[in-house]
Parts: sequence; structure tokens; C-alpha cells
Amino acid sequence: MRRRRSGSLAFRVALPLVAAALVAAGCGGGDSGSKEKGENLRTVKVALAIKAMNSSFAAIPVARYLGYFKEEGLKVETTFTPGSTQAIQAVAAGQLDIAAPVPQSLIPDAVTNRSDQRMFFNWARSQVASFAVEDAGPIRGWQDFKGKKIGAQSLGSGTIPLAKALLREQGLDPDKDVQFVSVGLEAAAYHAMQSKRIDALMLFDSQYAAMENLGAKLRYFNSPLGKRLFSTGFSAKQSFMQANPKVIEGFGRAMAKANVFATANPEAAIKMMYKIYPKTNVPGVPEKKKIADNKRILALRTTYLTSGDPSGHKNWGSFPEDGVKAWSDFSVTTKLTPSAFKADQIVTNQFVPAFNAFDAQQITNAAKTYEFGG
Repeated sequence: MRRRRSGSLAFRVALPLVAAALVAAGCGGGDSGSKEKGENLRTVKVALAIKAMNSSFAAIPVARYLGYFKEEGLKVETTFTPGSTQAIQAVAAGQLDIAAPVPQSLIPDAVTNRSDQRMFFNWARSQVASFAVEDAGPIRGWQDFKGKKIGAQSLGSGTIPLAKALLREQGLDPDKDVQFVSVGLEAAAYHAMQSKRIDALMLFDSQYAAMENLGAKLRYFNSPLGKRLFSTGFSAKQSFMQANPKVIEGFGRAMAKANVFATANPEAAIKMMYKIYPKTNVPGVPEKKKIADNKRILALRTTYLTSGDPSGHKNWGSFPEDGVKAWSDFSVTTKLTPSAFKADQIVTNQFVPAFNAFDAQQITNAAKTYEFGG
């Protein structure tokens, strides 16, 4: 059997550094008014590669508030990390159980270093990340990126490997032609572009929607192949999945239910987010504006979550063969990996039937008449 390379995340994680990043990020808020309290619940620790909870991840507070996780015998605790790399590392180190990374951060380690981690739930079913520039700015085509500074959430963000791959696809050398700069998210990231500290951004849908809420006028650059690539999913170590199949099944089914509910009643989903994660209810902003801004973010993310009608086809969480093939082709042509790979090297569809063992129409109907009572 081939020995695992020492470069694998499972072996190169600096435990104190990962722990420090997780502590600094903090865990998710309270449970006032939710149905997630109970005895004999299995605690599941989930790393989200975002600075803090926002409405693009509203399905998680929905599942917590409505007791979807509790119905599966689970109590989910969320931790926020600076980027996908740190989320993957935390799971590899055994500090957390589940991560929500982007594929481009997981693929190199899973394929090249044969790490134990796999994506088990395809959540954002089409690509949510892209380059963005100010609409009135000088960057009009791909070659205009040469010599420019590109802002990312952090230098450990999963959007950077994708950005490099997209630039290579367009004939640029990302290690020589551009410079990546850490700019954070939302207002801070947009200010960095307005102040000309950077020339472009490489973030994702919810962040751009938030900037547009602030009045930004943006133009986007997408690769034709990039549009075929699925995006954020949930991952865990194969050893964890084999030892805890009911945890994986229950987590995925609860997430699928919550996505169905949030799609049918986004305003209630946002109010549930306020309740479970109070810091998302920003003070000093008129309630109607807050709801409208959050609904815009959630609506944009929903277009990616419901791509291909997973409720109608009862395939929530599934990874399509053509999507994996697109990632393999993309990874080889852009040197993300040295060779092609098969689906079982990065994903598993083992739990998809269990994820879809519920009545989506029943949840949709209930959500449409649901009135949030606080």
C-alpha cells in the first residue's frame, strides 16, 4: 500500500495554530425560542468557512430553530474559520467533525496527498465564486488583470486556489501576474476596492449581494468551465463517516429540510437566524431594510442551492458525475492537481437516499403558512 505523503493536511496541521484560529473565530449563538434543547443529543461540531453567520447559511439556524437537527438526535455547534483551509485542517486534526469547504481547497489534498476527508453533501450545487470589479473601472477583459491586486477574504481562503486556476485557464500566471491581498468581507472588502488598495475581488455570491446592498455597482468575470463546477459542500473524514453513519445521514437530512423551508419562507428563515445568532440582527438599521438586504443575499444563494431542482428529483446532497468530471478536467488543465481523479477520491453519494427520506412538499406547504412568533 502506498504510504501517505507527509504533506497531507492530516499530517501537516499545526495544532496550536488551528486551535487559535478556531478560538478567535468563536462559536454560534444562543438557542432562545428554538427547539434544539433536549437530553441525549449527540453534539456535532461544524466548521463554517465564513467570518460570522450570514443569511446565505440561513439553513443552519432554521434547522436549529425548528428542531430538524434535534429530530435526528443531534445538537449542532458551529465554529467560524477564516477560510476553507482552516476548516479542513480542523476536521483533519479531529478538533471538529464536519467542515463546509469549497472543493478547490479539498481536492489537492484529497487527490495528491490521499487525505481521509471527503465531501458528503453537495450544498451549493453550482459555482458561487467569481471575480468582481467596479463596473466603471479599467478592467474590461482577462488580460487587464495582469499586474493587478486581487482582494480575498483571507490568504487562506478557498477562493484563492480557484482564482489561480481561473487565471491559468485564461493564460495568465497567477504567481507572477497578480498579487492577492487579504481584505476581509462586505464593507471592508468593498472599501478596499473603492480606495484603490486593490483592483478586483475574488469572493462569492453572498458577499457581492451585501456590497450591492451598500450601493456597489459590480461587473463579474466567470469562466465557461467554472460555471459547471459545484461549490461549497459539507465534508468529513471517511473514518468518521464509517463510524457515525447516522450522524451524517441526520445532518444531511436536516440540512435538506431546512433548505426547503428557507426557500419557501425566506423571511421566517432570516428571523430564525436573528434568534439563534443574535449578532446577525444588526442594531441601528431599519427593520424593513435589514430584512430586504438579507432576503437579497439568501435569494441569490438559493439559486445555487436549488440548481437542478433537488426537491423534485429527490437528490439533495448528490454530486453529479458531470460535475466531478468538470472538476477533474479543470484541476488538470489549470494544474490544481497533476492528474485526473475519480469521484470516490473527493466525494461520496453513499448517504444521498437517507438525505432525501422526507416529504419536501409537506415542508414547503407548512413553510408558506408559517408565521414567526419570536
